Amino acid sequence: MVANTLKNWIEEGHMTMCLPTRYIDPSKQAKPMRETRKMVLVQEIMQRRVVTIKEDQDITDAAKKLLKGETNHLPVLNEEGRLTGVVTTFDIAKAVARPERKVKVQDVMTRNVITTLVDEPIDIAAQKMEHHRISALPVVDAQNQCIAILHASDLGKLFKPGGSRP
Repeated sequence: MVANTLKNWIEEGHMTMCLPTRYIDPSKQAKPMRETRKMVLVQEIMQRRVVTIKEDQDITDAAKKLLKGETNHLPVLNEEGRLTGVVTTFDIAKAVARPERKVKVQDVMTRNVITTLVDEPIDIAAQKMEHHRISALPVVDAQNQCIAILHASDLGKLFKPGGSRP
């Protein structure tokens, strides 16, 4: 009996489930909320200069590129220039430690590459890195061409004075 009475009051508008901050005028159309804070996108802090390697190159070529100290991650490209993998200093170290005929980059690269897009929010990219326990994400376009790379260290630009923070 009490439940039915409460139900009727709610349906008739005499009682609300919670107190509204203001009553909604049913004669007006609701509009989407406007964005009050600018989201930082990957394109704002990514490294546009990316060192890559072809999948049919020798691991010694990869090791030389990695030893230059510019990066610890080399996006691996096929003949069409599309991303097919990533090779890291750790991959090269494993290949050197176990040299059972692993001489090409395609033999030691990681094939299941986690990527990001230029227009992806930076917090999503950071979550990908954390979830997959990786320290860099190749930035690809619609054709899976590697156009940049985002390192975990790039995220620090958001917090230091004079960085890319909006």
